[in-house]
Amino acid sequence: MSLYDKKDFRSIDWFTVALVFVLVGFGIVALTSVLATPFDGTEQGISDVLAKLNLDYVQRQAINFLVGLAAMIIVMLFDYNIFKPLILYVYIGIVGLLAMLFVFGKVRGGAQGWFIFDSIERAIQPGELSKVAVIVMVSKIASKAMDADGRILKLKDIFLCVLFTMIPFLLIALQPDYGTAFVLIVILAFILFAARIKWYWIAGAAAALGTALPLAYFFLFTSSQQKRIISFLDPSYDPLGAGYQVATSKVVIGSGRLLGKGFFSTGTLAQLKYVPERHTDFIYSGIVEGIGFVGGTVLIVLFFLLALRWLYIAVKARDNFGMLLAVGVTGMLIAHVFENIGMTIGLMPMTGIPLPFVSYGGSNMLTNMIGVGIVLNVYMRHPVKKKRRRDKAQVKDEVLLG
Repeated sequence: MSLYDKKDFRSIDWFTVALVFVLVGFGIVALTSVLATPFDGTEQGISDVLAKLNLDYVQRQAINFLVGLAAMIIVMLFDYNIFKPLILYVYIGIVGLLAMLFVFGKVRGGAQGWFIFDSIERAIQPGELSKVAVIVMVSKIASKAMDADGRILKLKDIFLCVLFTMIPFLLIALQPDYGTAFVLIVILAFILFAARIKWYWIAGAAAALGTALPLAYFFLFTSSQQKRIISFLDPSYDPLGAGYQVATSKVVIGSGRLLGKGFFSTGTLAQLKYVPERHTDFIYSGIVEGIGFVGGTVLIVLFFLLALRWLYIAVKARDNFGMLLAVGVTGMLIAHVFENIGMTIGLMPMTGIPLPFVSYGGSNMLTNMIGVGIVLNVYMRHPVKKKRRRDKAQVKDEVLLG
């Protein structure tokens, strides 16, 4: 089997491509709106409107997307089975970067998870890239077990899947960045479930998690993290402290009502910086303020359609490895959307996690676009049933012969 075939590009999943472009374009419009200097209704023309737009972040996000698009195309080029012999080296490199963060990393949002390059005004978050490494590494192990036994059965294989997930998980949790660590656990769960793990392993994992969470709360979490959890359970506990961000997010979302105030309109709370991190973790708040409950629901539906499409691609995959890759990327997408939107409306604890393709961020955009490239790669190389074609002469002969 050749690693690269031009014919594969004839079967690109344009539905995925279209949805991703729509989400990215929507995100850029939303960024432009929420980061603008507040409009007051005195703007007379286009020049007055442009003068109030903060295009710096918009330009950077456009560059982030173009870099991600290039990475997506590169990932699509070669048969995804080439990932198998390379992934261990990539995995080791990313784990090394995660370890180096404790010496050379910078703190952002309370987590020491960034390499910041002031000279080019850019930053890299290795924790984001670890998601792709875990997807490919765990898929490789689980698919090998499925090829041999039809499902993942052996304790050794399960242990390896958990081990290769827990190493970056612990390094990321120690930063501490529990949002990214949470995504890694969801990815593992999706892949193991797709690999048809036995139910008693699932029950055991649930019991272990139920035991570990209280222990982590009392012995691992800092006082500020404990306050976040208490504020999640009781929003009135610390409304001006740990619960402030979620409380303001709810106010901004509620101000949008059914149809929203409109983007680039006057009197938006997002433009007045009422909600923190309005261009990253809490961008959904500004979006719903602009387009209302209806628009926010439409955005969720778009993510839902994308996830369903990727699960369909997983079912159609050529082999177990391709199927698990698509499932892993789907798990990453669902974890991000569920946690981010749930956090902004108070249904999930605040962890600081971006909304895929919409929130501002280079590392997250790169990771998501690589994920898109993986899914497209799997679809491009799925088995296609060849339709039997008969020319008109053959049909005529069959009719004459009765």
